[in-house]
Amino acid sequence: MQSPSLISSSDSVANSILEQKIRQGTDPDNPVLIHLWLSCQQTENLSLDKLRAKHTAQFKLLLEAVLDELVPTHWRRTCLDNIYLPLSALKKLSNNEASEQHLRDLFNELAISTRYIESSLNHY
Repeated sequence: MQSPSLISSSDSVANSILEQKIRQGTDPDNPVLIHLWLSCQQTENLSLDKLRAKHTAQFKLLLEAVLDELVPTHWRRTCLDNIYLPLSALKKLSNNEASEQHLRDLFNELAISTRYIESSLNHY
């Protein structure tokens, strides 16, 4: 049986590989990667602040992929289609004015950022 440190270390490596594949769009015909990455990140025993930070980081990574015009267009669209998942998780965790403002800021960032690259998402 593996020790917990080996398990968490291998999970961390797998998570890093998934993050890299998602961010760079190196496996663009495999949209399941996003759901796998979002679901495999451990959330047990995390404080509310750490959960918020985790979901914010997920949002940022997906947004970076969407905005990167070197990533295949259909992968960028797939990331955009799934960017609501960390946002909805943050909405569920929202319990005060600061967390609600943070969520509004992320929605604004998404709206403004995608406005600039909208035309590049519309052609194949």
